[in-house]
Amino acid sequence: MLREANALKRFDKAGIAALDAAFSSGPLADAIDCAPEIPRRRGLSPQQFEQEHRRLQRPVLLEGMVGDWPAIRHWSFRHLAERCGSTVVTVDGYNSEKAREMTFAEFAALLEAAEGKQPASPVYLQEWYYKTAAPALADDIPELDIAQYDFRRNLYGENISTNHQLWIGQRGGVTIMHQDSYMVDVMHVQIVGEKRWYVMSPAAQLHYRDDGELDFEGLVRDPKTQLMQCTLKPGEVLYLPALWWHRVELLSDSIGLGRKCLDESNLQAHIRLRMAELLSLALNPDEVRETHPELFNVVMKRARTWAKRMDIDLSKLRP
Repeated sequence: MLREANALKRFDKAGIAALDAAFSSGPLADAIDCAPEIPRRRGLSPQQFEQEHRRLQRPVLLEGMVGDWPAIRHWSFRHLAERCGSTVVTVDGYNSEKAREMTFAEFAALLEAAEGKQPASPVYLQEWYYKTAAPALADDIPELDIAQYDFRRNLYGENISTNHQLWIGQRGGVTIMHQDSYMVDVMHVQIVGEKRWYVMSPAAQLHYRDDGELDFEGLVRDPKTQLMQCTLKPGEVLYLPALWWHRVELLSDSIGLGRKCLDESNLQAHIRLRMAELLSLALNPDEVRETHPELFNVVMKRARTWAKRMDIDLSKLRP
């Protein structure tokens, strides 16, 4: 079997752990301290966003774009618990050993109990498909004007195209360095609290040295890496083109909205990736579960959610 030369794409546990540790000490941590900020823009029209960032595949942080959203003005952990406290959620779903189900009210109580403290193991509700689980919340989160190009509406229908996710967690929570699946652009709206984002271009390459250690010095030196960072605050929107690497740290207790968009130019690659994932789950589930224990349940839940939003009966081979 051929081995992926770029360690960023191997997804083995040892490499993931080493990469994550490198953000705390060593040449990568040093480079982060002086990395340039992702460009900030205020008052950008949808047309300017299209011409100056999306078409050119340039990341941007958009200030003040959603400051009038009800979610920005009113949301808190307690507010959400009052509105959807009985809804069952999966906490720490990206960790197969820690993942567990509880009501949102129980989850909010955990967050409030640790308020002002630094928990040893922060709890994190990741990729919560609130439009399926608690659809009334959608009234507080209007559609983004800059997201109208999302081709998933044409491909899957209106319901699936608006299948956004909420990310809710405690200070100290981390989403490790990764690329988002399916060739989609990333838009992230910060609603409560602050997050630190570290990003690298799709061309970033991390190799092993002759001594078997990861070559972080080479990653930092390579101009194609384009290491950048930003602190995302309430009311701000971060745009990352498809396949940009990103790592996220919660600087405070946080609520954020993940909004994905499919550029029509990425349609063929998107379909191929979706088919590859579904075929792997259908034809090789045991090996997939063994090789990707942290992601298997996440991907299965994601697929079931998509099927439900598309009104697909999973007990039938044909409609």
